[in-house]
Amino acid sequence: MKKFMYTRILIVCSLLFLTACASTENGEGSSDGNETIYFLTKVLGNQYWSVVEEGANAAAKELGVDLVVTGLANEAEVEKQVQQLQDAVSAGASGIVVGPTDSTAMANPVSEAFQSGIPIVIVDTMINTDDYSVALMTDNVEAGREAAETMLELLKNRGISESEEMKVGVQIGASGSQTIIDRLSGFNEYWDLHAPDTWQVLNEDIKVNDGDITKAVGFTQDMLTAYPTLKAVFGPNNGSTVGFVTGLMEANRTDITLVGFDFSSEIEDMIRTEAYDVATILQKQYLMGYEGVKQAVELARGIEPDQKVVDTGTMVITKDNIDDPEIADIINP
Repeated sequence: MKKFMYTRILIVCSLLFLTACASTENGEGSSDGNETIYFLTKVLGNQYWSVVEEGANAAAKELGVDLVVTGLANEAEVEKQVQQLQDAVSAGASGIVVGPTDSTAMANPVSEAFQSGIPIVIVDTMINTDDYSVALMTDNVEAGREAAETMLELLKNRGISESEEMKVGVQIGASGSQTIIDRLSGFNEYWDLHAPDTWQVLNEDIKVNDGDITKAVGFTQDMLTAYPTLKAVFGPNNGSTVGFVTGLMEANRTDITLVGFDFSSEIEDMIRTEAYDVATILQKQYLMGYEGVKQAVELARGIEPDQKVVDTGTMVITKDNIDDPEIADIINP
């Protein structure tokens, strides 16, 4: 009897062992909902990135995974983001979602993390390496073209003469961001093809505010003083746009056309104030955060994405469409 029972135990143990091996070889058994996803945002508390974070949190809750969020005080803290990435790898992250603050400086660290076997999802800003799993972002060159086209329409609607000499001021959050580089490229490409020769973009005097709103407001004030023929300003990221909005409204400069990016309470106030000439390019950042975490979880569970780079799309917000239901669905997902 004892021998019979011993034999039965051996058979059961063998079956359990074989089942476990088969499960491992097939990539099954990893979708137990215990994954930990790290989300490396850019600037903590920034309105744009707060919405990205909301999307990330929603996906984590829906999928039943843990989400660890880290971020920066400003976009100049590149070394800090490198360290945060390395910490996530050391902690054994199931997947990492990152909005690179510098596309070049973050390239090697991201590549090393990817080569270690951890799924890497890039959001908002492209990285200068192919070593990542999937990227979710705006087509930033096209968005830059869209911004230039919108500005030209606004200026012409204001009645600015094509023979009049005028300047367009620009400030950016970070010089190393591929997102900003691409938006400026698209903007200048469209401008050079369609704007009068007398309408000059101040590309030789682009200000870098490091995502610091106080700096951005100061740069706005400097431009208003330095360039008497300034007629328009372009902010290719959220912080720069908010800086322009604040500076122009404080100075009551209703004679300056603004085209910016993203949406915040400050930008909304300016759009809704009749005297100001303004438009903003609305991105779908909630979708970036939500899909970023979702893709990271699926990758951790062995599910490969359909495509490596996903364009999340944009819309132009003006006084004419700010209350449209389609816009409202993006602003308040």
